[in-house]
Amino acid sequence: MKTSKLLVAAPVILSPLFLSPALADESDDKEKWTGTTEFGASITTGNTESSTVNGKFEVGYESEPWTHGFRLEALQASEDGNETANRVLGEFETNYALTERNYLFGVLRGSHDEFSGYDYQASAATGYGRKLWLSDKGFWDAEIGPGVRVSKTDDGPQETNLIARVATGFEYQFSDFAKFNQDITVLAGKDNTEIESITGITSSLTETLAMKLSYTVQHNTEVPAGVEKTDTFTSVNLVYNFD
Repeated sequence: MKTSKLLVAAPVILSPLFLSPALADESDDKEKWTGTTEFGASITTGNTESSTVNGKFEVGYESEPWTHGFRLEALQASEDGNETANRVLGEFETNYALTERNYLFGVLRGSHDEFSGYDYQASAATGYGRKLWLSDKGFWDAEIGPGVRVSKTDDGPQETNLIARVATGFEYQFSDFAKFNQDITVLAGKDNTEIESITGITSSLTETLAMKLSYTVQHNTEVPAGVEKTDTFTSVNLVYNFD
């Protein structure tokens, strides 16, 4: 199974859920598209030659009672001609609102990280979500549900395991120009637990451009010998927002 197939499969598999509301009522005033594109890069020359490039793309579509979101991100880094990071992740989630605060979710996720000890990890999960806090300043939601994960280490066979997915997202708007966000995802399984934490502060430059400082932690509880369990990445990106 190739990683590219995992990432492409996410929007394809759930495409009926994504497209059906739009086709059913294209004139609905409550339909809404949102999206952001982030990009950051650094290059060092001289005694040490290094480069780091990272990018992230997110798009969301809302047509009550449905909400859909897709993100794709990539990181590549090298030092003195040697690759030090190469990671790609894609995730697609669709939600169905039961009430203003309660909803059901389905999510597909696939990742490939050459330095994590895993050739790929792909998962599908479904369950219940609730908006614990909701206001004009931001939101706080939490999700929980069962799922299944297919994974393969660099030197091992492909394995399929049941998992429990727990996730939370928090966003707070300090002012018209600055906001804070924290997203945590836990995929707990018998053989390995994946933990992802993304912390960010965004400052607006114009109506469509912003600067974002983010800190990402990727952790696997079980990895092959000689591989670190935790990877961290700090970035300062230029963000373009479109509606």
